[in-house]
Amino acid sequence: MKIIAICILSWFTAQLIKVIINLIKYAVAKKKGETCQRVTLETAFKLGGMPSSHTATVIALSASIGMHNGWDSDIFAVAGIFAFIVMFDAIKVRLPIEKLTDAFNLLQDKFYGKDVSDVKKVEGHTLPEIAGGFVVGASIAYFMVRVLNFLG
Repeated sequence: MKIIAICILSWFTAQLIKVIINLIKYAVAKKKGETCQRVTLETAFKLGGMPSSHTATVIALSASIGMHNGWDSDIFAVAGIFAFIVMFDAIKVRLPIEKLTDAFNLLQDKFYGKDVSDVKKVEGHTLPEIAGGFVVGASIAYFMVRVLNFLG
């Protein structure tokens, strides 16, 4: 259960960083007189953006297991492959689908007008967003396991 707590902390930290980044973007845009999306409670649970909370979570999982059970353990291998699949999916599957959904919604608006509702967009991640999530997850796992000795 303690590894789950580390994963939840990593997810929460990534989401908090995402909210802070969006607040800064909003403040800068407002100061410049530009329009931008307001930061709401929904921002805290939003998919996509910097850093990737999915990546932070799966990296915290695999890093915690690696530090606790050993880097050559079978369970670390399972967690590492799982983390790779999640990160690969975010970049190579969800990101292109996000772009296709935008294009489809534009075409739909052009041919049918605003009478038809948009297809819900699945948001993917860029490589820097994945890297940001990696850093968050690895840092939280290291701090909890090695510095605080949370897993005993």
